[in-house]
Amino acid sequence: MSDQNVIKEGWVQKRGEYIKNWRPRYFLLKTDGSFIGYKDKPQDSDLAYPLNNFSVAKCQLMKTERPKPNTFIIRCLQWTTVIERTFHVDTPDERDEWAEAITMVAESLAKQEEEGILCSPSSQIENVNEEEMDTTISHYKRKTMNDFDYLKLLGKGTFGKVILVREKASGTYYAMKILKKEVIIAK
Repeated sequence: MSDQNVIKEGWVQKRGEYIKNWRPRYFLLKTDGSFIGYKDKPQDSDLAYPLNNFSVAKCQLMKTERPKPNTFIIRCLQWTTVIERTFHVDTPDERDEWAEAITMVAESLAKQEEEGILCSPSSQIENVNEEEMDTTISHYKRKTMNDFDYLKLLGKGTFGKVILVREKASGTYYAMKILKKEVIIAK
């Protein structure tokens, strides 16, 4: 198995989304945010056929002792839907290892995204002096989806969804509208 971009791997119990029983899955956490689950430990030929495939980019991670000890819940946005997936492991240390690895990957991806937003292609900034550079950097921090906790789906419509969110920094509640890009482009 190619492990060049695998941060952590191992057996985890995953709770079913609809049928709420626990199923053993062999998960791989990769540097690109992929959190991929298999019924059995995969060989190279099996890597293309996962049973579960999530992204931990922009996710929230919660540790809990319910419904089982050593449980962790991943809440993330998949397309325009907030999803929660529940996992549990045998020991608190194992849960902490998974939580630290997932958090590290999510923060790394957020940092890469933020640097991508703030940086322009180098060909455009080669001839910019320091005075000009000061005026090009905005004096406010751009809000990203990572700045909010997703609380509840308020409504769905043709153009997208409205979700109740709480800003992490201030605790202020907002209604966040998430629009489907293809619908906006079509209009």
